[in-house]
Amino acid sequence: MSPNRITVLILALAAVAIVGVVTAGGVNLPSLPSLPSLGGGDEADQVADASPDPERSEGPEEPDAPEPEPLELPENPDEARGTAPYALTKPANLRRALRVLDDRRAKVEGVFDGLRVAPGRIDTVIVHPDDRRTNLQIRPDLSISFESTHDFPTEAGFRKGGLSARDVPVQRVGRLLRAIDKQRNGSAARDVDYVVVGRDIIDYGVEVMAYMRIRTARPRYWRMEGGRAVAFG
Repeated sequence: MSPNRITVLILALAAVAIVGVVTAGGVNLPSLPSLPSLGGGDEADQVADASPDPERSEGPEEPDAPEPEPLELPENPDEARGTAPYALTKPANLRRALRVLDDRRAKVEGVFDGLRVAPGRIDTVIVHPDDRRTNLQIRPDLSISFESTHDFPTEAGFRKGGLSARDVPVQRVGRLLRAIDKQRNGSAARDVDYVVVGRDIIDYGVEVMAYMRIRTARPRYWRMEGGRAVAFG
């Protein structure tokens, strides 16, 4: 037998021996790495965990909005002047205060028995339908500085002579003060002591009257009639 045939025979016998060993389970061949499953699995969970969590964002936090600074009000509300930025005789401030007062009026289903509007405070009385009255005072910071409820007989037609916030002609208050300046020296916005808003006892129309401070230019008492300021004292 030639040397080449002997070599081929040896290789063949070796291959048969290897196949026999593998078949008998004596050798474990290395397995290929598995690919990620398209259906989810642990690998999918790991990929999902690696995605950014918006709630865990480490970006800069937005600063909180600053709280509004408290108003610097005089201890005595009657020292406030109508030219102060917080003055309740200004339409925007008056409207905000009326919303607070009207919420209390609506809760008892009552009406305002007129309003006294000064730069530093608003005073009013809420007439209840169950024979009670509540005296209220509100300041420019919208705090209720005085509140007292007591028994008092309620007239049958009390709603006809009363007011709600919707009945108060807010803009007319400002117009009255400007109209006064056309007929009087000085500044009505600065000199005003208080403004009264109420219903006429005869025709129940809403009236607006302004009272100037003592030691200011005369006339000191005015009412709005037909779109113009008329002195009545």
